[in-house]
Amino acid sequence: MGETGMKPLRLEPVYKETIWAGERLGRIRGLLTPGIGIAREVCAYRGSENRVADGDFAGQSIADLIRGEGIRLMGADRSGQLVRVAYIDAREDLSVQVHPGEAQAGAVGDYEKSEAWYILEAGEGASIIAGVNTDDRETLRAAAEHDGLEPYLVRHPVQAGDVALIPAGMVHACGKDMLALEVGSFGGITYRLYDYGRGRCLDLEESFRTLNPSLRCEIRHFQEKKAGKIQSAIRHSLFSADIIDIEDEFTIEPRGQYYILTCVEGDCRIYAMRQEYLLSYTETLLIPASCGRVVIKGKSRLFQSRRS
Repeated sequence: MGETGMKPLRLEPVYKETIWAGERLGRIRGLLTPGIGIAREVCAYRGSENRVADGDFAGQSIADLIRGEGIRLMGADRSGQLVRVAYIDAREDLSVQVHPGEAQAGAVGDYEKSEAWYILEAGEGASIIAGVNTDDRETLRAAAEHDGLEPYLVRHPVQAGDVALIPAGMVHACGKDMLALEVGSFGGITYRLYDYGRGRCLDLEESFRTLNPSLRCEIRHFQEKKAGKIQSAIRHSLFSADIIDIEDEFTIEPRGQYYILTCVEGDCRIYAMRQEYLLSYTETLLIPASCGRVVIKGKSRLFQSRRS
């Protein structure tokens, strides 16, 4: 694509304080503000847009950049949105939630919110909630109304290197004592179904209009390193992700669509458009659709996210 190509973009994270926040991400990044539970690394959703950190477009919001550089950045994708990438740093269990699918979200001017988690770090006994153990909606509703939902929640033990796909409609919650990378579709609607008696407002009516109790989650395990190979981690109709383990050098050829590289282990250097980019643990680069060949050097594990 020669001189028409667009260089990789480093975005400024959007940090959010939460009541359940851990300390892992703050320690890794040297954050001065305590209580950061969410870091939005790539997001074009209204009110949460990243800004470009440096380079030719420094200071611009990603939403403005999509509008101004649509083809060079997005290729044939005309959605005006990006696959979302964020971190969840949890000291305590998050509330039990459910997200709407495309039809329900579209009725209120939003998008489907499906997501997946890659576990970077997890304490002993860490787990996530994904799904319920009964299809009886009346039983679930009665339990939720009387703060007794926990016996019906399916907990899955997790460790670093595990991946869980959470489609819209699945009851779910990220558990305590972990750092997880969340990759997902465009939507921003969350309905809170259960909150361990913390006293925050619940969205029972919306939750029960949305949840699908028949959905089941399978945890996939990627502890084994496969140097120089691409392992398929997530396949969803709206987004996909692969794991790339690099021992020395790895090349990604142009494909005419944007993708996102997140360093989930080690660190590396990325060479593209005659530029060098250091990508340290937990950092992310957005690779535009018009970017040329990308060469990665250094012992690391990368999580590569993109539109399906």
